[in-house]
Amino acid sequence: MTAELQGTVALIVGAVGLALAIVALVIAARTARWAGRLRRAEQALLDGEPVDLVEFAVGMQARMERLELDGVHLRDEVVSALGTLDVLLRRRSIVRFDANDDEEGRRSTSLALLDRNGSGIVISAVHAGTVTSLFVKDVLRGGAGSLALTPEEQQAITHALR
Repeated sequence: MTAELQGTVALIVGAVGLALAIVALVIAARTARWAGRLRRAEQALLDGEPVDLVEFAVGMQARMERLELDGVHLRDEVVSALGTLDVLLRRRSIVRFDANDDEEGRRSTSLALLDRNGSGIVISAVHAGTVTSLFVKDVLRGGAGSLALTPEEQQAITHALR
């Protein structure tokens, strides 16, 4: 994956995360303000102060409706963010293999994470003896990016593109 593509993906994911965080903070602030008003009204009732219960109930209803609407907006934002992530990583595949002929158990793995155009990354964890090495390579349109691919990495890419 080119540095520019990586930067673009990171920027999109970061922007989605920031948007979700802002929405969550707004909802949290409104909920805290609503809870404070509720505590003050409850204390006024307990202290025997005159309180217009109808006005209080109407205000509570309006705040609850706003909170429900904020919840719907937050759900929509989360669904949109998940859809964006699904588009970015639409094609995925895992291939397990033995790195050495003398080993068994397919303890090495190649994971392809590609967008709908077949570009993305392939991550390989190669286990040999007591050492496991991790390799990350970019993929451009279903083929090698800046580094050559192993047969297992190419197989993971091929499976992901099916």
